[in-house]
Amino acid sequence: MRRSRMIRRISDAYERGSKTALGMAAAGLLAVFVACLPAAALAQGVMRIAAVVNDDVISAYDLNQRVRMVMITGRIPDTPENKRRLAEQVLRNMIDEQLQLQEAKRLNISVSDEELNRLLTKLNAQNKVPAGTLESILTRADVDVNALRAKLRADEAWGKVLRERLQQQVIISDEEIDEELKRLQAVQHLPRHRVAEIFLPVDNPDAEKKVYELAERLMQQIRGGADFSALAREFSQSASAAVGGDLGWVTKGQLDPQIDQVLAATGERQVAGPVQTVAGFHILMVIDRIVPSAGGSSDLTLDYTQLVVPIAQAGGGQQEQQLAQQIRADVQSCDDLRAAAASMDAKSEDVKGARLKELPAALGERLAKLDVGDTTEPLQTAEGVFIATLCARKGGSNALPSRDQIQNRLGNDRFNLLIQRYMRNLRQTAFVDIRG
Repeated sequence: MRRSRMIRRISDAYERGSKTALGMAAAGLLAVFVACLPAAALAQGVMRIAAVVNDDVISAYDLNQRVRMVMITGRIPDTPENKRRLAEQVLRNMIDEQLQLQEAKRLNISVSDEELNRLLTKLNAQNKVPAGTLESILTRADVDVNALRAKLRADEAWGKVLRERLQQQVIISDEEIDEELKRLQAVQHLPRHRVAEIFLPVDNPDAEKKVYELAERLMQQIRGGADFSALAREFSQSASAAVGGDLGWVTKGQLDPQIDQVLAATGERQVAGPVQTVAGFHILMVIDRIVPSAGGSSDLTLDYTQLVVPIAQAGGGQQEQQLAQQIRADVQSCDDLRAAAASMDAKSEDVKGARLKELPAALGERLAKLDVGDTTEPLQTAEGVFIATLCARKGGSNALPSRDQIQNRLGNDRFNLLIQRYMRNLRQTAFVDIRG
């Protein structure tokens, strides 16, 4: 029996606040914020109550600030119509966050100010700006920094809840992995898609119309230039929201039949939906597509970023191994590894187009098992302790995923179902009064 490493990675992503990484490339972050800097006067009556969630209140002021933050991070034009449309969507999320915070409180789970400060520091580092920069930009844009802090606190608390309550329930057996391998072998000749999604569940039939309308509004915003990843982090109710909606590579039969049909007809970098399934509505983006070739895995090339932690003369590398393990646990992309190297005055190196069959066996075996964004186990060499993060893979389109990769995906699917069930139960037992 196996416990999925992907589940640990996703629940860690929640706990580290990656869901609030502001959904944009670091290079464009400052430009997006600066473009929205003109101050806007707060609407009259912002201290009104927007909603009551059990014993807690969401004020109109908090809703207003959150809407403004979403518009900035999602690259949504600042118009009265967009604000009006976003308000209902954002309020749904804020209600869910209140329920999550209340559940965390019931379980005696809390997030300290020190933890929040660490998350803010890391958020700035991930976006390659000095500490405090994002907070200053929000302040200059007339957005209360507490809107960001509240979002971080809710995501961090919910991540801790998921780790405590659900993670231990996700166990994938060897038999399940064997069965999935057989299925993948049967469809090995078919195209594969790398897909991102925004998933909006329908908890009861009465809510179906409203959820569909929300999905349509999100589609309109994406067509208008809104950032898909940012909207996924803010609105998607799937575990993949923590990584911007990225589901990774999928094959026919892995998702619902309705989704398979839509993916087959959708081009690269195109968005489709909303697609209705028994669980709810899905907005889909095809990030990439691979058509199997006769080359097999022999033509597989890899892009990766590597970092070597030099070993001090004393100690034999034990401390360096621990440091490398900590870095590995923290990074989720090649950009993260480069940022980690910069923070410790170490040098990272980008390797492009390395042919798998020409790499040293120890390194090639480690890299071949990774999903894009994953990092190898530390490897001690003569130069120091080596780790590498996989940035991209090309070719090798006929290669089947490893057992670890299959375990991760199956575990992710199961974890996602548990999260949906957990949230459905919280919503059904809650008293929610939306004041309008």
